[in-house]
Amino acid sequence: MTKPRRTSTRLRSVQTGRAGLSLILAVLLPLSAALADAPGFYIETINRSSGMTGEGTTEDLTKTYLAYDKMKVVSEGPDATDMIMDPGSGTLTLINHAEKQFLPIDVKAVMESMSGPAAEQMRNMMGDMTIRVEETGETKQIGEWKTKQYRVKKTGMMGVEQEVWATEDVDLDVTRFNDMMSLSGPEGVLSNSPAGQAQRVEMKKIKGYPILTKTKMEMMGTEMETETEVKVIREEVIPPDVFEIPEGYSMREMGMGMPLQGDGHR
Repeated sequence: MTKPRRTSTRLRSVQTGRAGLSLILAVLLPLSAALADAPGFYIETINRSSGMTGEGTTEDLTKTYLAYDKMKVVSEGPDATDMIMDPGSGTLTLINHAEKQFLPIDVKAVMESMSGPAAEQMRNMMGDMTIRVEETGETKQIGEWKTKQYRVKKTGMMGVEQEVWATEDVDLDVTRFNDMMSLSGPEGVLSNSPAGQAQRVEMKKIKGYPILTKTKMEMMGTEMETETEVKVIREEVIPPDVFEIPEGYSMREMGMGMPLQGDGHR
């Protein structure tokens, strides 16, 4: 069997010194060169779920683009909402194509603004959650990637069990994006609390990029199962306009509500 090719390119955060140099080069270079397409990654993932709607198993496709230290996740369907994450600016932008609207969210500001009894209750519930990650020693070939199995158990406000098959054949680091979206991340509601640090230490035991993740959870008396399976990972030149808001879209303010699946005003 042919050994999967190990991807050599690593997605890294830009270091402070390099950022300064990049700024100088951007000023000196012609505009067309400064905005040239950048090498990045393109990922296709199949998402399956059951138990949430009572209509059997559903399946959909998401396409992920990684470049310029940004991530864009594109969902399928006429009412789907795209998402752009920019850890550099701390902004998460939701794009609703059905409504031709977008909602920029300052993630850090939202986290910092959480106060009062409700926020404290959430912190307590998150702090009570424990995470245990076990590497089983099992390996499996999934597609073109050799993967290792990890079992994850989360207990607390809800019970979650996961079976994660991750590969180190792909040198792809998405830590900044995971931290941005995680409630237990450095900017999350748990921030650098002992509980948050303990949870991050456990999750770091998963080495490599998850190719197949099976999740079982129980919430409000309902059992749900989800499965995400990566089908495509390839290095690809990503044009800058992938991360731009489409022309003619209007901005919604926080508090107005963002129709994630369309609100019928078409």
